[in-house]
Amino acid sequence: MLLAVCLLGTAACGSTTTTSTGGGATQRASPTAITRRAGFLGGLSQISTVASTIPANGDENPYAITVAPVSSGSVQKGDILVDNFNARSNEQGTGTTIMDISPNGSAKLFAAIPAKLSGCPGGVGLTTAMTMLETGWVIVGSTPSTDGTTTTAGAGCLIVLNSGGQVVSTISGPRMDGPWDMATVDSGTTAALFLTNTLIGVKAPGQPGVDEGNLLRITLRVPSSAAPTVTAMTVIGSGFPEQASSGAFVVGPTGVAYASGTVYVSNPLTNSINAIPDAMTRTRSAGTGRIITTPQGFLNHPLAMVMAPNGDLLVTNALDGDIVEVSTTGRQVAEYPVDADPAQSPPGSGDLFGLAVSASGNGIYFAKDDTNTLALLHG
Repeated sequence: MLLAVCLLGTAACGSTTTTSTGGGATQRASPTAITRRAGFLGGLSQISTVASTIPANGDENPYAITVAPVSSGSVQKGDILVDNFNARSNEQGTGTTIMDISPNGSAKLFAAIPAKLSGCPGGVGLTTAMTMLETGWVIVGSTPSTDGTTTTAGAGCLIVLNSGGQVVSTISGPRMDGPWDMATVDSGTTAALFLTNTLIGVKAPGQPGVDEGNLLRITLRVPSSAAPTVTAMTVIGSGFPEQASSGAFVVGPTGVAYASGTVYVSNPLTNSINAIPDAMTRTRSAGTGRIITTPQGFLNHPLAMVMAPNGDLLVTNALDGDIVEVSTTGRQVAEYPVDADPAQSPPGSGDLFGLAVSASGNGIYFAKDDTNTLALLHG
């Protein structure tokens, strides 16, 4: 089915290997582009192309986006780090590079991680789980494969890099299998990572789905002059549906956002957002928590998720090219079609994944998988 093929921006979704310079054209969205001119999305009206996300080695399918909170090493505060899930071959779970893109569109390679890495079961295939700590350390998830499918998928890991892009250590363990997306609470000397895992119990494509995806809290000690170290791993959410896909690699709990003690998880197979309370302190799983949205409305297979400056959740849809704004009480505030590529059916399907709020707080960076570019929705 076309929807399955195009779900997460595979070759059939129009990925290209052309490169482009930064500072691309700006287009003004049509007055009818946004449904309900309200919330944070209601103040945005233009889309600007920032830069290509393809490095010299040809990696593609941009997934994670994180905005640097500090200047450290080769990264400047406000720069945008973008990783790639696919190698030049366009096989999923084989991408190994992270790009450093400045807001003005200049782009350079931040990291080229070895395809085989000690401490990372199965190899390297970079996912949407990426953060930069206030101390300059970058942590990125890997869910690897050798043939682009879950048939050969490894359990994966989190990779810790210094601010110069060099690998320093890895984090793995029996509770981690298919790290997919992540939210971070950073206090400087300690940090908590909230990580979704999507391969637990998952077999090859074509097999029935299972309800074994989890949400893992990883607490870190962050020394002033050494790499972060793990102090505890706790499963605080479990039982999320997940399923292998020949076109989408795997579909399971994805976007993660944290606010006021609650972690919110996007759940594409149920077309919902779930809330896990007491996320910083709970010692056992809350299961799938509480669903705060209904399947109806603007959500259309929600993937990546971040908090907007106004406290609402911003979510990308897998089955169209829209960003959706949802309040933490579950009210679907607005949707904004940012990629209506007619080459997909429906338009924009499979084109979006990661997103991040700009350093200024007045825009949203998002990656377009169909063209391998970073774009900015702004006022």
